[in-house]
Amino acid sequence: MKEFITILLSEMIIVPSAAMCYFPMKNHLKYSYTKIILHTFFMLLIALPLMALVTYHFSLYPNAMLLPMLLIFYILYQKSLTITLDRSVAIFAYVCALMSLISNFSNGYDALKNPMSGANTFSIDNSLFSLILSIFVAALFFYPVTKYGAELIDRLLLPHVWYTTVLISMLFLSINLLIRPQKYQTLYTNKVFLAYWGSLSMMIVTLLLLTVLFYFIVSGILRETQAIEKNRILEMQQSQYIKQQNYMQATATERHNFRQTIRTLASLAEANDYETLSTYLKKYVHSLPQNDVTGFCKNTAVNALLNYYAENAKSKNISLHFSINIPDSCRIEDTDFCNVIGNLLENAITACSNVETENRFINLYIENPDMNEYLYITMSNSYKGKFRITKGKYLSSHHSGNGIGLVSIASIAEKNGGRAKFYHDEHSFNADIFMKI
Repeated sequence: MKEFITILLSEMIIVPSAAMCYFPMKNHLKYSYTKIILHTFFMLLIALPLMALVTYHFSLYPNAMLLPMLLIFYILYQKSLTITLDRSVAIFAYVCALMSLISNFSNGYDALKNPMSGANTFSIDNSLFSLILSIFVAALFFYPVTKYGAELIDRLLLPHVWYTTVLISMLFLSINLLIRPQKYQTLYTNKVFLAYWGSLSMMIVTLLLLTVLFYFIVSGILRETQAIEKNRILEMQQSQYIKQQNYMQATATERHNFRQTIRTLASLAEANDYETLSTYLKKYVHSLPQNDVTGFCKNTAVNALLNYYAENAKSKNISLHFSINIPDSCRIEDTDFCNVIGNLLENAITACSNVETENRFINLYIENPDMNEYLYITMSNSYKGKFRITKGKYLSSHHSGNGIGLVSIASIAEKNGGRAKFYHDEHSFNADIFMKI
């Protein structure tokens, strides 16, 4: 019975590990905190004793059941999130690497208490120390991970960057598995114990430094990207403003002479000279300067973006239809909004360029039906050719990887409590997106 309890304690390191996996995912939970906590609690309440029972009954080595169960735990973890695979697997792998370090620290402590034992032997000292240390580390990581880690999860939308971190985590995990002492007696040979503690200390410091460095580098790049995006929006707004000013200046004379025009029209109307009146009106309307800025919506940033792409589409003979209804209470950031619409229209104009001129079209609708909590964005555009699709995801037509624009749209939708769906038929590509406002 004592050995069974010891095995159970050794496997309870999964509890703080599970908590750490969820820390940075606060904005991407498929269910409520309460529901996830209850489901995780009941799952572990069944799984941990079962794992301990199997390990005890078949006299398995420590972690023999843990490794295959991690795969099951990850699948359940991923299903509880609204996030893409790259970010969830990156966090899961990082926590596994960190906990492997904690396990080796516990082995070092156990070697001091039980020098004749080994890491493949269950020890109450090892199990308790490992559990307490993992809880302490989870508590220590709670604030920085929920604040800064969540920020990276929300803003970093490049899958290849996250997969790179998985490789680093796997490297740390592999090293920890390799240096795991099978017999503690070997640690007492010459200065092996000193080298063991030194290696563990260097690894934990290196892992933490790499984590901090990763955060600052990525944050800097994201800030620069956001600044570029904001400057782009400002440039569009400036262009819109200049066009509006030119229009105001060009119509200044007409506005000044409008009183005289009204008098002329009144005189012609009184004389019942409708033919001359009609000719005069046509010439007057024709002489008015044309306004190049269209008011698609009240949001100045989005309106500037739509004008920019409308002008671009017009130059390529693409038929456009915009129906934009953005409520004043919309809380979606302008940069997020413009990223979604900009990526949609950028891809659509590129796709239309390969279609015969008479068949080019882009239809964009942004609606808030019944003034509910969601904003819906739907777009369809013509295309010609074949799409490359892998596992339900559209691949880029410019390189061998995923389409970054579509990945970005999906991630922004997730960030704002929504989803993005892309599909195509014989002649059109379609996007359906909804986000909380």
